[in-house]
Amino acid sequence: MGKAHDLTEGSIISTIFKLSWPLIAANLLQSLYNIVDTFWLGKLGPLAINAPTISWPVIFLVISFAGGFGMAGTSFVAQHHGAGEEDMVGEAAGQTLFIMVVLSVGLGILGFLLTDSIVHWMGASKQLIPLASIFMKTIFISIPFTFGFMVYSSILRGYGDTVTPMKLSLYSVMANMALDPILIFGFLGFPKLGVFGAALATFIARGIFTIYAFYLLLSGKNGLKISRKNLIPKWKRLFPIIKIGLPLGSSQSGQALGFVVMTAIITSFGNYTLAAFGIGNRIISLATMFSMGITAASAAIVGQNLGAHKIDRAEKTLKETLLLNTLTMIGISSVMIIFRDPLMRIFITNPNVVKQGTHLMIIIAFFMPFFSIMQSFMAAFNGSGHTMASMWLMISRLWFMRIPLIFLLGWTFKLGSDGIWWAMGLSNVGAALMAFLLYLPGKWKVPKAMFKRT
Repeated sequence: MGKAHDLTEGSIISTIFKLSWPLIAANLLQSLYNIVDTFWLGKLGPLAINAPTISWPVIFLVISFAGGFGMAGTSFVAQHHGAGEEDMVGEAAGQTLFIMVVLSVGLGILGFLLTDSIVHWMGASKQLIPLASIFMKTIFISIPFTFGFMVYSSILRGYGDTVTPMKLSLYSVMANMALDPILIFGFLGFPKLGVFGAALATFIARGIFTIYAFYLLLSGKNGLKISRKNLIPKWKRLFPIIKIGLPLGSSQSGQALGFVVMTAIITSFGNYTLAAFGIGNRIISLATMFSMGITAASAAIVGQNLGAHKIDRAEKTLKETLLLNTLTMIGISSVMIIFRDPLMRIFITNPNVVKQGTHLMIIIAFFMPFFSIMQSFMAAFNGSGHTMASMWLMISRLWFMRIPLIFLLGWTFKLGSDGIWWAMGLSNVGAALMAFLLYLPGKWKVPKAMFKRT
């Protein structure tokens, strides 16, 4: 397995690479869950693809809220580890894990019970409703496993180990890739389960390796060990994590809710536009994994250095992250523009879907570097524990920029689906500018994610 790194010494660029490549690989692997599902379900037609397309924004809404607390765990672990306070590292990890277990069970049950109402509210067609409902319900049942692996990865990232979560992600995705065709099409004597088979494959693959990840944490085989006493809830420890995690969770869930509303709007444009958005958005998400991996690595480096009172090194980390992130995204955007048509045709050959999907990719690609700029500033905010800045940034990008622009360009100016794609791109420009303005006062340089000793 991997090992923890001291992120307060050595070349920053080298450290970002060492931390980020496993994160990028893990993010890409996690995206493959949806990519593989889309590939196999595409063989069943646009309706089968639309079941996960309409489901995932809602599921992401739930996952994102908990993700904020996972990021809070990263900040606490990183800052205490940077300060050399290893006893507090175990406390931070254990209390974060406790919060995530409670959240996952509660939200999973609530989501399962509300699934049918949500699918109807989102405007699914009569033929799509049963497929989307069974897919969404199955994924909601697996939410505790999803949350569990999320918090495991976050804790290890703050500790400086990004390799172990990447390896477990690889094994989990390999299991999902093997199970998908078997359960969807009924190979090897299994019944043909279609859309339900794709969701069931995800449930089984995530469940097995999340349980193993918990075993690693409790046994200490990663170097970081959570003892039983660390898992006993302590309000004086839970409150600081909630205080840092709640704005992050709110911002992420606010963003996810925006995607739910966006998907509902796109549904009104018809099944072809919805399928184009579903496939195109998966490709874009895959491309942005590189930026998000660099950002996550940067947040851990900022956190450890602020914990060690190395403010200059934390600021230098942000500047080098900006440069690396933007150049990387320019390169990826160029590839997307050149290969947009064959990329769409990997998943579907319907000409109406391909035409709208290629328009989506060529428009969004020009604005993706601005997304990486926004993410770079957020690394500094999240790593230091200044999560209110991230909250306002993410909520503003969706609710005050993107959704109003969709109505303006898509309907008022009658640009149709192209208006939606332009709104998505322009909102990234506005968010990058807003992130820079939030960075200028320098408040992020004061660390906020550390427990007080009593």
